[in-house]
Amino acid sequence: MKHVGKFVLRAAKEKGMSLRALARESGVSNSYLSQVTRGLFTPAPDVLIKLSPHLGITPEKMFEEAGWLKPKTPKRAKAKKK
Repeated sequence: MKHVGKFVLRAAKEKGMSLRALARESGVSNSYLSQVTRGLFTPAPDVLIKLSPHLGITPEKMFEEAGWLKPKTPKRAKAKKK
C-alpha cells in the first residue's frame, strides 16, 4: 500500500494550508490527520473523501494515491487507415 499521508501533506502544503487548518475545515481530527501523514496508518475511504475537496483533489485521485484504484491512463488515438 502506498503512503497516502505523504501525498496529503504535500497537497496541503501546495495549497498553503496547515494540517491543523485542513483538520478544522474537513472535520477530521488533527491527531488522526497527524498519524496519517506520519504513515502510522492508512485512512478510511470516507476520510479521504472528506479531505479531497479541501485539497482540490478528486476522491478518485486520493484512492489512486492510497493504492486502491489503478491510475487512469489516457486512451491512445487509433491510427487512421489509408
